[in-house]
Amino acid sequence: MICLEMVGYTCHDEGCQDYPFPLMFFDYPKQGDFIGIVGNFKSRKFTNDLFEAFGRNPDLPVVKLTVPAGGFMLPSVRLSDHSSFWHRGYKAVMVTDTAFYRNPHYHRISDTMEKLDYTFMAELVKSLLLFFCSHSKS
Repeated sequence: MICLEMVGYTCHDEGCQDYPFPLMFFDYPKQGDFIGIVGNFKSRKFTNDLFEAFGRNPDLPVVKLTVPAGGFMLPSVRLSDHSSFWHRGYKAVMVTDTAFYRNPHYHRISDTMEKLDYTFMAELVKSLLLFFCSHSKS
């Protein structure tokens, strides 16, 4: 299962991208122009396969995170539909632009369509197609 969570906002200024504790201490991008792929340990092969396919699209940077213990130690990675699949033992990943860790308009009245980066979203669709086309043969 692939769950898309907030995938259309970008920011390009150094330091505009935040992370939950303790991820802010890791070497993740400081600009919000990438897609994140988050999976749990049971989904790590799925996470890695998706990450590898996305890596074939040079126009969309991608980072991945595999979390232990169903993500309970990092609650913000459980804030989307994929966590209910993890909870039931299914393999699932979240594909995200990191929502409120990047987008200051998240769930506010200022969260409007003109804030979205449609080129970024189109590149995400290309990356998803790279994954699905490479896995339809297996």
